[in-house]
Amino acid sequence: MSTFSGTSIPINASSNAKFNAIVDELMTPRLMIFRQVNIRDEQAALLVGTTYWQTTFGNWLTANTPKVRKNGKPLAAADWAVVSAANGTFTAGTPTVGLDNRPRDSVEISYQFDYFPIAVLEGFIKAAISTANTAGVGAPTDYDIDTVPTSWYGVITDLAFAMCMERLIADYTMWQGRVIFALSPQAQEGEGGDVVSQLETLKHNAEERAYITLDNERFKTGFYVAPPTATYYMAVNGIGRNGTIGGRYRGMRRNRYV
Repeated sequence: MSTFSGTSIPINASSNAKFNAIVDELMTPRLMIFRQVNIRDEQAALLVGTTYWQTTFGNWLTANTPKVRKNGKPLAAADWAVVSAANGTFTAGTPTVGLDNRPRDSVEISYQFDYFPIAVLEGFIKAAISTANTAGVGAPTDYDIDTVPTSWYGVITDLAFAMCMERLIADYTMWQGRVIFALSPQAQEGEGGDVVSQLETLKHNAEERAYITLDNERFKTGFYVAPPTATYYMAVNGIGRNGTIGGRYRGMRRNRYV
């Protein structure tokens, strides 16, 4: 699969061309730091009763080949295999376990993963379209991804981006979210106000841009000329209310001089 230039982030990942246009051209440039997260030398966990090793994060970027070490030694490509990139599972030969069924091997892996895979971004974009349909001045609309006007793309992108920041803020309260930001153990015990504040700012800026547009009275109607009224039509055509023709001399009365 093709990737975003200079990265392992896939492009054209959706089966819908409009999703791809919004994600690849408008959202990924803003979310690049989160769509290619590097995890280095993570200690994998052996799943009970299997030969599968599990990482903390799934949604691996398949364009980037993970690096695996077992008991301190790098494994060749033939000695390990990906089971599920989406779930973050792989095999690394036959595990050695003790009498207590606990693994005696130490397996470490370096990989890249996408915090906002295409399925998640599609969901946020759908929600953004739904919000735009019911927001703004005028009657609600019923656009979907196939019918939404291209002039709405900016608003949709900002709303979906704000949802991404909401997810990051919510996930930050969980320990695995803090791993992404590479915080020290001391910082992980705190509230992480600086990180949350920065995410809140990004979210606020995106929402502000979106709602400035949504509050524009012309957002849904556009700059269309209103249809002529009956009075306007009669004025330009010279037709009086009683059906008489006036034209440019409308209202003129004959007298003895004319």
